[in-house]
Amino acid sequence: RYWMNLTPSDIMWNTSDAAWVKAAIGSGFGPWFQGTCAFTHAMPQFDPRAILNTFCKYPVTALCSAPTAWWYSMTSPGTVTSDHATYAFKTLKHCLTKGEPLNPEAMVQWKSQTGLTVYEGYGQTEIGMICANMKRMKIKPGSLGKAAPPCDVQIIDENGSVLPPGKEGDIAIKMDVKWPFTFLTRYL
Repeated sequence: RYWMNLTPSDIMWNTSDAAWVKAAIGSGFGPWFQGTCAFTHAMPQFDPRAILNTFCKYPVTALCSAPTAWWYSMTSPGTVTSDHATYAFKTLKHCLTKGEPLNPEAMVQWKSQTGLTVYEGYGQTEIGMICANMKRMKIKPGSLGKAAPPCDVQIIDENGSVLPPGKEGDIAIKMDVKWPFTFLTRYL
């Protein structure tokens, strides 16, 4: 809810393949839980120009796409970086990414060409979203952001001790007695 920051008047488009959990979250459950319209556009394969042209033609207000898609949308011939004057995003106002780290250069370049910030999220199929860069937050390119409510995320060492800021370790989620409905309990 905090990462997507959608309203009932938004139109959300997630370009992920339907087989990804990202599609279920970004095209289904996420928008629906917030009363938002989910936009669907069939593309036989990824085409950055088709994506950019879709924003010019349809009133999509929020986009979630994989980091690789953001990079190709910036660097492919006929796209934003090479010919950004061609594209007028009249309604797009919120950009999201998840699935792999977003190249900080792509984030900076997208913002300079469109004026829009890309908000990165981190999670896994088995646990859903645990960290994100959210609206009204200072974003550090290359960062996972902050813990997404209600998660208590810490960086720990090999003994399970919480490490101070700036130290490298493993990502851990402190669990209470209630198991979040998005967390996988086991594989069968």
